[in-house]
Amino acid sequence: MTLSTLPKPVYRNIAARNIKALSPTWIKLAEDGCTIESSGGDCQDCFSTPPRPGDSATELCDALHGLLPFHDSFDLPQIQLKENLHVDIYAVYEKKTAWLIFSDVTDATLQTLRYQQTANDLILLREKQGRVLDRYLGQEVAERVSSGLLQFDTAGERKTIATLFVDIREFTAFNESHDAQVVMHTLNIYMECMLQPILNSSGIIDKITGDGAMAVFGVLPSPTHCSQLAFQAALEIMKRVNELNHQLSLNDLERLEIGIGIGTGDAVLGIIGAHNRRAFTVLGKHVNLASRLEAKAGPGEILMDEMTCKTLNFTDTFSSTDYELKGIGKVKVYSHKP
Repeated sequence: MTLSTLPKPVYRNIAARNIKALSPTWIKLAEDGCTIESSGGDCQDCFSTPPRPGDSATELCDALHGLLPFHDSFDLPQIQLKENLHVDIYAVYEKKTAWLIFSDVTDATLQTLRYQQTANDLILLREKQGRVLDRYLGQEVAERVSSGLLQFDTAGERKTIATLFVDIREFTAFNESHDAQVVMHTLNIYMECMLQPILNSSGIIDKITGDGAMAVFGVLPSPTHCSQLAFQAALEIMKRVNELNHQLSLNDLERLEIGIGIGTGDAVLGIIGAHNRRAFTVLGKHVNLASRLEAKAGPGEILMDEMTCKTLNFTDTFSSTDYELKGIGKVKVYSHKP
């Protein structure tokens, strides 16, 4: 159905509701295609200075510069004529006569701009959250959390994971014998050596415990077993700390050693805390075991539980010792010094 076939009452009603809302203004151009011959419509709403015969059309609207004269019709959408006024411009060429039609689309344009601004704000917020997540969870984990591929809830999820604890040996004595700024600077240097390898192995840093950290491996689906991820992170930590200590020794500076404990087993992963302050955490017996092993580890030593070593097939390679651990009892512990 075309407009010409509509009953006149229907046509008039549609025109009144739609055309009037657009506050159209029209300009007929002279034969040169640039000079205004006549105009009509809601000119006072569109232009600060009403168009007059003999005026140049380009002086009314900068967007028309370089487009006049024309012999083919074209559209210019969402052109800002003045403050708080946006129009669609339709350039119509018919029967060797050029017309310019200005249609008020301010409301729609401002709504689009608001949507765009909201979208931009969300993108910036997501990028900011991504940087924070990347800093503490590692890039792969952060990308999965941001995209919704990895989610945690308060109900908890049971999963086999490996937990790693790392801590600087004798740091309390170092802290008590040095200025606070020196202690802070030294701690940050060692933390970089300890934390980055965890992130590189798809580990989640559960918490930073003063001069140490707790990390979880196996939260992400991976062809590499969580025990292997934790062990390779531990080796990289030891390597970086040894390199740092060597450099400090060359400069006659104090060196500090670290100890690492790793435990593997079932745990419950979830979110704990109040509604306004929540945190991801893991709960399980092997988590406590890994913490106890870290406390037992000597300088430069990695202590692992039997489950970790069996998974790594290292039970015949690393030396083992039975330890009586507080709150846990007697366990077989495997030691490795890279």
